[in-house]
Amino acid sequence: MKLLVKTYKIADLPESELITNVFLKPEFLNLLTKFFNLDVKYLVVKNLQLQEIVAVSVSIEKKILGIPSLINPKILYYQPVEIFASVRKNQNENNLQQLEIFQKISEYYHKYYFKIEKNLPPEIEDIRGFLWSGLSATPFYTYRLNLNDYSSEYFFRKQRAALRKAQNLSYEFTQDIDIDSFMELVQGTKERQEWNFDYKDEVLRKYLNELIELDFVKQFSIKNQEGTIVSTMFCQMDKINKIAYAWFTSTDVNELSNGVSTLLFHSISEYLKTEYETFDLCGANTETIARFKASLGAHLKVFYRIKL
Repeated sequence: MKLLVKTYKIADLPESELITNVFLKPEFLNLLTKFFNLDVKYLVVKNLQLQEIVAVSVSIEKKILGIPSLINPKILYYQPVEIFASVRKNQNENNLQQLEIFQKISEYYHKYYFKIEKNLPPEIEDIRGFLWSGLSATPFYTYRLNLNDYSSEYFFRKQRAALRKAQNLSYEFTQDIDIDSFMELVQGTKERQEWNFDYKDEVLRKYLNELIELDFVKQFSIKNQEGTIVSTMFCQMDKINKIAYAWFTSTDVNELSNGVSTLLFHSISEYLKTEYETFDLCGANTETIARFKASLGAHLKVFYRIKL
């Protein structure tokens, strides 16, 4: 293939109707620019022979001493590369086609950026195209639940007991939008986990509101008997690809021993499995968190952070 790589402003992306991934939707990316002053552009790979777009990704730029770099903002867990190249019968041909696309993207990165840091999603398993072009890659881990056969029967014994305990305490699962309760709970999470999340509360509150209005995000919560939210999660929803992402989660530390976290993950999974196929639990890189997610019967997945 003869490939050309080019960047576009969000509003100028040709054939934007091709995009299916929620993290690449123009409306989603516009909010990153609006609330976090990020310089966000589309990176487009085109097959010049066929005059077709074969891949689209996102470039989030920051100038350091006037020199552009690609950054990996904490507000965005993955930066996907969506492939549109024609699928061939031979899987090796497909792999080589993708490899060629990734090599071309890497060449572009080398040419225009001083530094690169970007999280690829777990779907991108073959990163040779990036490595062979001089980028490095660090493996990270997440857990994913396959919702097609989801059942609490797959929980470890400890979590099955925690779930029964929470169910017996008459907690309520809700989809009420209550960002204020989340902001209160997250203060405790920041202190307990030494969470370095440097976005202003008011900015984050407005950002979440707009994501909910655009139906990119849903809030799920557990309320105690007094009607107070004691555990809550914001999920990013990719309806087309049938993947939900456990983006922000926070729980009242005083309720942890009652199994509310287990109940929250279970209730959300039960809700999602009618329309979604995968629930990405977004992270398994801290020991206690990884052990908890493993105990829910989720499958370990690797994803890569490419760097220059």
